[in-house]
Amino acid sequence: MREIFKTIKEHFILLFGTGLFIYGLFSFDSGYYLGKTGLRVFVSETHFYPITTYYCYNDTSLVLLTIGAIFIVIGLLKMRKKRDEN
Repeated sequence: MREIFKTIKEHFILLFGTGLFIYGLFSFDSGYYLGKTGLRVFVSETHFYPITTYYCYNDTSLVLLTIGAIFIVIGLLKMRKKRDEN
């Protein structure tokens, strides 16, 4: 019975780490700004400066990615240790 709970705990650690990592990976911020000056400026009569899109990770996302990766590694190491003992 004790072995079953250890196995469940190892799988839960791995699942928790994977969830944190994926949530951090897909919680990026995005936005856009217009051209060089931030205003729409005519280059000629038919052309504008392009609209530029940016994507970035905030501090919370980076922390979640790091903690998730740590939990994934811990879960995998525990599973490997258990497999090597058998």
